[in-house]
Amino acid sequence: MPIKTILLHMANDDAHAGRMAVAAALAKQFSAHIQALYVATPVSMPAGATGRAASYVFMAEATAVAHENAERIEREVRQALNGLSFDWTVEEGDHVELLAERASYADLVVVAQSAAVRAGERVSLHNIPDRLPLETATPVLVLPPGQPATAAIGRHVLVAWKNSRESARAVRAAMPFLETAQSVTVLTVEPPGQRSDEAAVLVDWLHRHGIAARPQSVIASGGEVGEMILSCCTDQGADLLVMGAYGHSRLRELVLGGATRTVLEELTLPALMTH
Repeated sequence: MPIKTILLHMANDDAHAGRMAVAAALAKQFSAHIQALYVATPVSMPAGATGRAASYVFMAEATAVAHENAERIEREVRQALNGLSFDWTVEEGDHVELLAERASYADLVVVAQSAAVRAGERVSLHNIPDRLPLETATPVLVLPPGQPATAAIGRHVLVAWKNSRESARAVRAAMPFLETAQSVTVLTVEPPGQRSDEAAVLVDWLHRHGIAARPQSVIASGGEVGEMILSCCTDQGADLLVMGAYGHSRLRELVLGGATRTVLEELTLPALMTH
């Protein structure tokens, strides 16, 4: 399905300008409409704001500030998206719930991973990239902290592949990027002593769609799968990672660890995820 509607997550945070620039570039690339959703509820709070009373006071004050800044950020949006088709909405509530509600009417959701903070500074309130792929069937583009506004996305794509529903949905969602990419690598991480042709089979399928992909397999010899995926992205010079999110239950991955969790925690490039 072509990308014709992009849902852009906006908030009173330091990363909103980067998300906006990426959404604008993608809207130009795909001739898409942007739905800019500004959620006034804070995305994080000081770790020291403990206790129900302190948390309530912070939330009330931060929400009021976010509403005050909405007009300024709207002006930024109108300037950045000048000449593009877009609409602007201000809401208050849980970021993931509001995004998931509107994602049914979009082809792509653009969000950002929270920048890592030093202990004792701030804590995330919503874990948006972690939760959102589980709440919507629409693919979610997660941007890493500090994503350069002018950096290309989708010229060199790495697909982290295993024969699962989540991975298959991610590949199909990424077709608009794959069809225009300069290079596509299909990566499989194999258990020691086992070999499969899963990457080659997907490459053949992509070839029949006119996509010149190539297979790559690595052996998971004691390494963490998520770290191996990100390392291969670096080695290949990838500027977009495509992968299914949470092949196991999210609870199991949160307790035991998993590729999705590691990738989101250590994200260094944009990742297109579906569940």
